[in-house]
Amino acid sequence: MSGERPRRIRFTTDGPEFSAMAYGTWRMLDEKVTAQEINRRLNLCADLGMTTIDTAEIYGGYGVEAALGEAMALSPGLRDRLEIVTKAGIYLPSPEHPGRSVAFYDATAARLVASVDRALGKLRTDRIELFLIHRPDWLTSVDDSAEGLNRLVRDGKIACAGVSNFSPSQIEALNSRLDRPAATNQLEFSLLHRDPIEDGSFDLCQRARFRPMAWSPLAGGRIFDLSSPAGQRLAAAAAELAESHGGASLEQLAYAWIMAHPSGPVPVVGTNRVERIERAARAAELSLSRHDWYRLWVAATGHGVP
Repeated sequence: MSGERPRRIRFTTDGPEFSAMAYGTWRMLDEKVTAQEINRRLNLCADLGMTTIDTAEIYGGYGVEAALGEAMALSPGLRDRLEIVTKAGIYLPSPEHPGRSVAFYDATAARLVASVDRALGKLRTDRIELFLIHRPDWLTSVDDSAEGLNRLVRDGKIACAGVSNFSPSQIEALNSRLDRPAATNQLEFSLLHRDPIEDGSFDLCQRARFRPMAWSPLAGGRIFDLSSPAGQRLAAAAAELAESHGGASLEQLAYAWIMAHPSGPVPVVGTNRVERIERAARAAELSLSRHDWYRLWVAATGHGVP
């Protein structure tokens, strides 16, 4: 693989630019970490061209957005090198919200606007490049949710809006009320979770001309599990393909497999290890042939194509 920087993409034809891979922060606070350490990680991502940072209101027990804001503030100009993706709509019982006795979804206009206002303060920024409804809210009308997203775009607080974990019909319903169609749908997608290919989610992305994002692109580490038949098959397939792809690892091939789909998914890389961030960024340079893509598909499924 060469030393080229990962390419730039747009989720929609008229939207802002993002990186082809995003750095995910779900587990950022799982270990004790200082603002200086997070700052170094963010600067590394920027230097590698993985400039899109994915977070959410609930990450880290409602603490990650503030941690990112503190870390970015340590380097003048760092915020301007990055694109922030954050999400809201899931509300959990927590010490920060002692009155909640049950988790719930809330994608009302008032709640979405309030969550973005809090995120702007925590992130110490004046805008969010991409804001997503984290989960479908069964008790809120599309008119209500869309009113909040439309207002946030009009007010310049977010550059564009999208969704996460929505079905194709849920996106189409919301789009019927949005001033600008949803910019993305962030979905679980990996070699071991291929539902978006089969349930119409990626078909809608292509039809509506927007790119999806892929969370858990390594299936929570299950692709490396050598105690499972799928893990064994994937390890063998990766060993076969490594030589023709510059010694690429299974991890890198798994990211390349995701990005090869014609809907153009953007993998969300979730790791706290610097060396894995560096390896992941290089995956954007890989190009899988049709044969290689299906070789990995067969290894993941355990059978040939129908």
